[in-house]
Amino acid sequence: MRQERLMIDAPAGPLAAFLAAPDGWAGGPAVIVIQEWWGLNPNIESFCGRFADEGFAAIAPDLYRGGLTTEPDEAKKLMMRLVGPKAVEDLRAGLSMLMDRGATKVGAMGFCMGGYLTHELALSDDRLGAAVACYGLTDPKGRALLAPTQVHIGTEDDFDPADMQALSAILAARGDGSELFSYDGAPHAFMNDTRPEAYRPEAAALAWERATKFLHAKLD
Repeated sequence: MRQERLMIDAPAGPLAAFLAAPDGWAGGPAVIVIQEWWGLNPNIESFCGRFADEGFAAIAPDLYRGGLTTEPDEAKKLMMRLVGPKAVEDLRAGLSMLMDRGATKVGAMGFCMGGYLTHELALSDDRLGAAVACYGLTDPKGRALLAPTQVHIGTEDDFDPADMQALSAILAARGDGSELFSYDGAPHAFMNDTRPEAYRPEAAALAWERATKFLHAKLD
């Protein structure tokens, strides 16, 4: 596996990012990994490595441009300072960089705040080949998803069950493999193995299996 720290040329200014790719990767499927509200930390970077093991090139942009925390109050402040449209433009710049490097198709997978931004990217960029949103939703406001989308939500999260049911129906109606999966007893952030109070190993493993199968099907 090859790992690299690089800079992306983004509209709001240079954007640091972490890249992991299989040895010898010169083109093929790729994934943008989108951070939780904590920032670009080792947990998010580890998902890039896991994608590289699956044969994808994976990039995680540092959307906070250096901001990083483990405290919820500070994480909330960092997230509130992040302007939604600017973050999506940063992600679009990351997508462009991957394509310039030889990516044939690009997907996105995000967590928490990154799940919300995954939806926003899928609603705004038709170059995206597939989207996987983990415990993060957005209000489409009459917009249509431009890519097949998979969603993973724990039943003990704070999302309104009616919103989840409505989104599940929208995804199923697409007929392209889009789907919402719920995980009994799982709380928010159940895939984050650095947060023992939230991590649910069985649910996390199943969500990862479903996500990678979906992304292989849409991007390979």
